[in-house]
Amino acid sequence: MNEARTLQRLGSKIKYWVEGLEDNPVIVFSHGATLDHNSFRDQTKAFTEKGFRVVTWDMRGHGSSKPIGNDVSIKNMANDLKAIIDDLGVDKAVFVGHSLGGYVVQMFAYNYPERVHAIVLEGCTDLSIKPKLFYRIMYHIIPKMLNRMRVETFRLRTVTDLSIKESVNEYALNAMDHIPKKDFIRIIMSGVQALWTDTGIPENYIVPVPFLLVHGDSDGANGKIYQEQSPEWAKHQPNCRYEIIELAGHTAHMDNPEKFNKIFIDFLQDMALSLR
Repeated sequence: MNEARTLQRLGSKIKYWVEGLEDNPVIVFSHGATLDHNSFRDQTKAFTEKGFRVVTWDMRGHGSSKPIGNDVSIKNMANDLKAIIDDLGVDKAVFVGHSLGGYVVQMFAYNYPERVHAIVLEGCTDLSIKPKLFYRIMYHIIPKMLNRMRVETFRLRTVTDLSIKESVNEYALNAMDHIPKKDFIRIIMSGVQALWTDTGIPENYIVPVPFLLVHGDSDGANGKIYQEQSPEWAKHQPNCRYEIIELAGHTAHMDNPEKFNKIFIDFLQDMALSLR
């Protein structure tokens, strides 16, 4: 049974969904920028059938989590995530994050490692990398450039290199259509912040829990940064398993859900988590 819940936090009504039996191990999915919880519909069904309790949510400013509220930083959204599992009474879970959601999960795992069984990161980069001066400067210039852009152009550029499937791009455009331009900019800037500012995570930070890192073999988002940086990141993470999803773009879990789910289930089995 899919149960919808809400909680109020820092000017936003955060909405999340829970499916599966209460005593089952918990997996929490965090979506990418300008998408919503529906991007994980193929995972929700697959993992509840495998004996997990699945939690999905709309990050502030996305989907049904409106208004956007006071702070759209990844640090605050990581605290939104903590508020959800606290609200559920969940002590520990597996956390999955796609793109912007991956940055939120990284920040959550760094701040609250005692709440984490494992993390799965899809299409994101290492938050411990310190940005160069050029990018730190550009971070303050980008909002002015975005404000000049027409919202329709904004949306079309956002789905460029998102997916190899037209149906996924159509879903993404529809999800974006419900986000006002001013909120759209704040959401995009939260991702830019993750890439171009110092998040406070120490350089060369080692993720202390089992860590699955994945991306699509055709992920061209942000100049193919995820394809380029992931191998080196995985090499320096002793707890990391690195996998490439074939026939998939930036939304690998939607482009090739069967392969994504199989890799994820194999990862969980190796962790000896119950798959009742």
